[in-house]
Amino acid sequence: MLELWLIRHGETDWNREGRVQGRSDNALNDRGRAQARALGARLAVTAFDRVYASDLSRAVETARLVFPGRAHELDARLREVAGGVLEGKTAAEMSEGELRVRELRGAGRMDVRPEGGESYQDVLVRVRDWLGELPGQGRVACVTHGGVIHTVLKVAFGQVEDWAGGPTIAIANASVSVLRLGARTVVERVNDHAHLEALALAAR
Repeated sequence: MLELWLIRHGETDWNREGRVQGRSDNALNDRGRAQARALGARLAVTAFDRVYASDLSRAVETARLVFPGRAHELDARLREVAGGVLEGKTAAEMSEGELRVRELRGAGRMDVRPEGGESYQDVLVRVRDWLGELPGQGRVACVTHGGVIHTVLKVAFGQVEDWAGGPTIAIANASVSVLRLGARTVVERVNDHAHLEALALAAR
Protein backbone atom coordinates (compact mmCIF):
# COMPACT_ATOMS: atom_id res chain seq x y z
CA MET A 1 0.00 0.00 0.00
CA LEU A 2 1.14 3.55 -0.77
CA GLU A 3 0.79 6.26 1.87
CA LEU A 4 0.26 9.62 0.15
CA TRP A 5 0.64 12.83 2.16
CA LEU A 6 -0.92 15.82 0.39
CA ILE A 7 0.42 19.16 1.63
CA ARG A 8 -0.98 22.53 0.61
CA HIS A 9 1.57 25.32 0.23
CA GLY A 10 1.85 28.05 2.86
CA GLU A 11 0.06 31.38 2.70
CA THR A 12 0.78 34.04 0.08
CA ASP A 13 -0.34 37.66 0.03
CA TRP A 14 -2.96 36.77 -2.58
CA ASN A 15 -4.35 34.07 -0.30
CA ARG A 16 -4.69 36.64 2.45
CA GLU A 17 -6.34 39.15 0.11
CA GLY A 18 -8.78 36.61 -1.34
CA ARG A 19 -7.42 36.84 -4.89
CA VAL A 20 -7.68 33.98 -7.39
CA GLN A 21 -4.15 32.67 -7.63
CA GLY A 22 -4.16 29.83 -10.15
CA ARG A 23 -0.96 29.63 -12.20
CA SER A 24 0.29 33.08 -11.08
CA ASP A 25 3.70 32.42 -9.56
CA ASN A 26 3.58 34.11 -6.17
CA ALA A 27 6.00 33.59 -3.31
CA LEU A 28 5.07 32.79 0.27
CA ASN A 29 4.60 35.67 2.67
CA ASP A 30 6.17 35.68 6.15
CA ARG A 31 3.18 33.87 7.65
CA GLY A 32 3.36 31.25 4.91
CA ARG A 33 7.03 30.61 5.70
CA ALA A 34 6.23 30.29 9.40
CA GLN A 35 3.45 27.82 8.55
CA ALA A 36 5.84 25.72 6.46
CA ARG A 37 8.46 25.69 9.21
CA ALA A 38 5.84 24.61 11.75
CA LEU A 39 4.82 21.73 9.51
CA GLY A 40 8.48 20.84 8.98
CA ALA A 41 8.99 20.58 12.74
CA ARG A 42 5.98 18.28 12.99
CA LEU A 43 7.15 16.00 10.17
CA ALA A 44 10.84 15.94 11.14
CA VAL A 45 10.48 12.46 12.65
CA THR A 46 8.45 11.04 9.75
CA ALA A 47 10.43 9.27 7.01
CA PHE A 48 9.38 9.80 3.38
CA ASP A 49 10.64 7.79 0.43
CA ARG A 50 10.02 10.58 -2.09
CA VAL A 51 8.91 14.21 -2.08
CA TYR A 52 6.97 15.61 -5.05
CA ALA A 53 6.06 19.24 -5.57
CA SER A 54 4.37 21.59 -7.99
CA ASP A 55 6.92 23.71 -9.83
CA LEU A 56 5.23 26.99 -8.82
CA SER A 57 7.30 29.09 -6.41
CA ARG A 58 4.94 28.91 -3.43
CA ALA A 59 4.96 25.10 -3.53
CA VAL A 60 8.71 24.83 -4.13
CA GLU A 61 9.48 27.15 -1.22
CA THR A 62 7.09 25.26 1.05
CA ALA A 63 8.76 21.96 0.11
CA ARG A 64 12.21 23.39 0.89
CA LEU A 65 11.09 24.61 4.32
CA VAL A 66 9.14 21.46 5.25
CA PHE A 67 11.80 19.04 3.94
CA PRO A 68 15.15 20.86 4.23
CA GLY A 69 18.00 19.13 2.47
CA ARG A 70 15.71 16.75 0.57
CA ALA A 71 15.54 16.42 -3.20
CA HIS A 72 12.13 17.38 -4.57
CA GLU A 73 10.67 15.96 -7.77
CA LEU A 74 9.01 18.96 -9.45
CA ASP A 75 6.05 18.25 -11.71
CA ALA A 76 3.97 20.77 -13.69
CA ARG A 77 0.97 18.41 -13.44
CA LEU A 78 0.75 19.40 -9.77
CA ARG A 79 0.16 23.10 -10.52
CA GLU A 80 -2.96 24.85 -9.29
CA VAL A 81 -6.06 25.03 -11.47
CA ALA A 82 -5.40 27.76 -14.05
CA GLY A 83 -7.80 30.64 -13.42
CA GLY A 84 -7.22 32.51 -16.68
CA VAL A 85 -8.84 35.97 -16.63
CA LEU A 86 -9.91 35.47 -13.01
CA GLU A 87 -6.36 35.39 -11.69
CA GLY A 88 -5.24 38.30 -9.55
CA LYS A 89 -8.81 39.42 -8.89
CA THR A 90 -10.99 39.42 -5.81
CA ALA A 91 -14.72 38.84 -6.21
CA ALA A 92 -15.29 42.57 -5.88
CA GLU A 93 -13.05 43.22 -8.91
CA MET A 94 -14.72 40.72 -11.24
CA SER A 95 -17.20 41.50 -14.00
CA GLU A 96 -20.69 40.02 -13.93
CA GLY A 97 -19.64 37.33 -16.40
CA GLU A 98 -16.53 36.48 -14.41
CA LEU A 99 -18.56 36.22 -11.22
CA ARG A 100 -20.91 33.79 -12.99
CA VAL A 101 -17.97 31.60 -14.01
CA ARG A 102 -16.65 31.73 -10.45
CA GLU A 103 -20.08 30.76 -9.11
CA LEU A 104 -20.42 27.79 -11.49
CA ARG A 105 -16.92 26.55 -10.65
CA GLY A 106 -17.69 26.91 -6.96
CA ALA A 107 -20.83 24.84 -7.48
CA GLY A 108 -18.72 22.02 -8.91
CA ARG A 109 -19.41 22.37 -12.64
CA MET A 110 -16.63 20.27 -14.18
CA ASP A 111 -16.96 21.70 -17.68
CA VAL A 112 -16.71 25.42 -16.84
CA ARG A 113 -13.47 26.95 -18.11
CA PRO A 114 -12.61 30.64 -17.57
CA GLU A 115 -11.12 32.41 -20.57
CA GLY A 116 -7.46 31.38 -20.68
CA GLY A 117 -7.91 28.91 -17.80
CA GLU A 118 -8.75 25.29 -17.02
CA SER A 119 -11.89 23.37 -16.15
CA TYR A 120 -11.97 20.81 -13.35
CA GLN A 121 -12.14 18.16 -16.06
CA ASP A 122 -8.79 19.42 -17.41
CA VAL A 123 -7.26 19.17 -13.96
CA LEU A 124 -8.69 15.70 -13.38
CA VAL A 125 -6.89 14.41 -16.50
CA ARG A 126 -3.45 15.60 -15.43
CA VAL A 127 -3.89 14.62 -11.78
CA ARG A 128 -5.02 11.11 -12.70
CA ASP A 129 -2.01 10.85 -15.00
CA TRP A 130 0.30 11.76 -12.11
CA LEU A 131 -1.42 9.38 -9.69
CA GLY A 132 -0.98 6.57 -12.18
CA GLU A 133 2.80 6.98 -12.09
CA LEU A 134 3.20 6.83 -8.31
CA PRO A 135 5.00 3.86 -6.75
CA GLY A 136 2.82 1.08 -5.42
CA GLN A 137 4.13 1.21 -1.89
CA GLY A 138 6.03 3.33 0.60
CA ARG A 139 5.35 6.81 1.93
CA VAL A 140 5.49 9.87 -0.32
CA ALA A 141 4.74 13.55 0.17
CA CYS A 142 3.26 15.91 -2.39
CA VAL A 143 3.46 19.69 -1.87
CA THR A 144 0.82 21.19 -4.09
CA HIS A 145 -2.30 23.39 -4.20
CA GLY A 146 -5.86 23.34 -2.92
CA GLY A 147 -7.38 22.55 -6.31
CA VAL A 148 -5.11 19.56 -6.85
CA ILE A 149 -5.79 18.23 -3.35
CA HIS A 150 -9.53 18.57 -3.92
CA THR A 151 -9.15 16.66 -7.16
CA VAL A 152 -7.27 13.78 -5.52
CA LEU A 153 -9.92 13.62 -2.79
CA LYS A 154 -12.71 13.53 -5.39
CA VAL A 155 -10.96 10.57 -7.01
CA ALA A 156 -10.60 8.89 -3.60
CA PHE A 157 -14.30 9.44 -2.79
CA GLY A 158 -15.43 8.24 -6.22
CA GLN A 159 -17.02 11.59 -7.09
CA VAL A 160 -15.31 12.29 -10.41
CA GLU A 161 -18.56 12.05 -12.38
CA ASP A 162 -20.45 14.30 -9.99
CA TRP A 163 -18.05 17.02 -8.88
CA ALA A 164 -20.82 18.89 -7.08
CA GLY A 165 -21.76 15.86 -5.00
CA GLY A 166 -20.76 15.65 -1.36
CA PRO A 167 -19.68 18.39 1.05
CA THR A 168 -17.21 21.16 0.31
CA ILE A 169 -13.90 20.32 1.96
CA ALA A 170 -11.76 23.07 3.47
CA ILE A 171 -8.04 22.76 2.71
CA ALA A 172 -6.03 25.23 4.81
CA ASN A 173 -2.63 26.57 3.86
CA ALA A 174 0.13 24.19 5.07
CA SER A 175 -2.44 21.54 5.98
CA VAL A 176 -1.93 17.80 5.54
CA SER A 177 -4.31 15.21 4.09
CA VAL A 178 -3.27 11.55 4.12
CA LEU A 179 -4.51 8.71 1.91
CA ARG A 180 -3.56 5.04 1.80
CA LEU A 181 -3.76 3.79 -1.76
CA GLY A 182 -3.99 0.12 -2.58
CA ALA A 183 -6.68 -2.40 -3.45
CA ARG A 184 -8.91 -0.15 -1.38
CA THR A 185 -8.39 3.57 -0.73
CA VAL A 186 -8.38 4.65 2.90
CA VAL A 187 -8.74 8.34 3.78
CA GLU A 188 -6.78 8.68 7.00
CA ARG A 189 -7.03 12.43 7.57
CA VAL A 190 -8.11 15.58 5.74
CA ASN A 191 -7.12 19.22 6.32
CA ASP A 192 -5.04 18.44 9.41
CA HIS A 193 -3.40 21.69 10.52
CA ALA A 194 -2.98 21.15 14.26
CA HIS A 195 0.65 22.26 13.89
CA LEU A 196 -0.58 25.79 13.12
CA GLU A 197 -2.50 26.30 16.37
CA ALA A 198 0.39 28.10 18.07
CA LEU A 199 0.68 30.50 15.12
CA ALA A 200 -3.06 31.23 15.26
CA LEU A 201 -2.87 31.99 18.98
CA ALA A 202 0.15 34.27 18.48
CA ALA A 203 -1.76 36.24 15.82
CA ARG A 204 -4.66 37.07 18.17
